[in-house]
Amino acid sequence: MARYKELRETLAEEIAAGIHPVGGRFPTEFELCDRFGVSRHTVREALRALEGKGLLSRQAGAGTTVLARASEPHYTRIVGSLEELSDYATDTRFEKRYEGILHARETLAELLGAPAGGRWLRLAGMRWQGEERVPVCWTEIYVAEPYIAVRNDGIENGAPVYERIRRRFNLEIAEVEQRVSATPMPADIAALLTSEPGAPALLTRRRYFAEGGGLPFEVSLSLHPADRYAFVQTLRRTDGKVT
Repeated sequence: MARYKELRETLAEEIAAGIHPVGGRFPTEFELCDRFGVSRHTVREALRALEGKGLLSRQAGAGTTVLARASEPHYTRIVGSLEELSDYATDTRFEKRYEGILHARETLAELLGAPAGGRWLRLAGMRWQGEERVPVCWTEIYVAEPYIAVRNDGIENGAPVYERIRRRFNLEIAEVEQRVSATPMPADIAALLTSEPGAPALLTRRRYFAEGGGLPFEVSLSLHPADRYAFVQTLRRTDGKVT
């Protein structure tokens, strides 16, 4: 487990135990670095994760305050890099329900952001977090024609599909485009997610592009009940620019 994740879990346990009371001041980054013997980067990543879970509030000049002893029962995704995006696959469990080859008709092709008629491998199923009994989301992964052979690699769990494609076909990932949009919950998926047909939902689309390639080699679609999902993205200032 990454060091920041270990620190995150340790601090979350201390907050849950009341060692750091709700409404009280939380130790500074420097205090945590000294106590745990870790870098400031490690501390910041751990605190950012706890903030995303709704346990802490951090404000410049005001320090860090404890908001709650336990997080609300929804899934929070914090992404600042491709490595953190990879955590989404390794921190959750994918339960495959369907697998097959299809040709993308106009409606699906538009959703994928790809030309109609293309041949794709479709993997669809539920994604779960830890031992929770309520699923995180319904996920559909589409792999483009040249890379369909990745289905033979046992891709249900472990490394993300895009990472398996990268290794098998010696690709360099140039870009990951992510779009989050609001949509009504489809009736056929509502029951699987213990939601209501037509209820507010969030659709996350990720398209993966390789160096020198114009079309995505993989597209993933994840449908979340709106009341169980939060997406947090941090922009950092480097060399006078916000990135």
